[in-house]
Amino acid sequence: MGLESIKNYRKYIVISLMLLVIDLICFYQGYFEKIDETFYQFLASFQSEHITMLMKTITFFGSTVGVVMVCLICCLFHFQKGLLLSIHVAIVAIMNQIIKVIVARPRPSVIHLVEENSYSFPSAHAMVSMTLFGLIAYWLYPRHRYLAILILVIPIFIGMTRIYLGVHYTSDVIAGFLFSITYLSIVISLMKNHKWPSFS
Repeated sequence: MGLESIKNYRKYIVISLMLLVIDLICFYQGYFEKIDETFYQFLASFQSEHITMLMKTITFFGSTVGVVMVCLICCLFHFQKGLLLSIHVAIVAIMNQIIKVIVARPRPSVIHLVEENSYSFPSAHAMVSMTLFGLIAYWLYPRHRYLAILILVIPIFIGMTRIYLGVHYTSDVIAGFLFSITYLSIVISLMKNHKWPSFS
């Protein structure tokens, strides 16, 4: 990989880290409180039996069972990439649980449309699904650009379902995305620099 490409990926790492730091500062300063309340009220205004069923279906793909299922399907198509994907997803899932325990933020005090017992920040569904589908999109992008872009939409919808279902604040979801994007920017940079296997 050329020197210019290495610099570009380092730039992405710096940008993602900066956004993550800004997000965490805003979170601890309480700047997200109004956004959390407003966006939940907006999504909750669409609540109905059919939409809730759709949201539960979408959110399944960010659950443990859904993520494992996608990883297994990827292994069937390309075992090495599927295995590597599974490893990165597992690393991010462990990181998420550690952060949850450190921050110890309670779930939103609204009606929960699905049962959740762990802490709220950051959203595991958002963080893990962004890693899962983000890495798949990265591998697909050179040959299937439009499909890769469509796949990147999946974690965004999963994140929105968590807010709609009342089990996460908007700030939980944003933080989950940013933690994952920062992780991916580092991992992809290492792959491009041939310091981490990519099986491209």
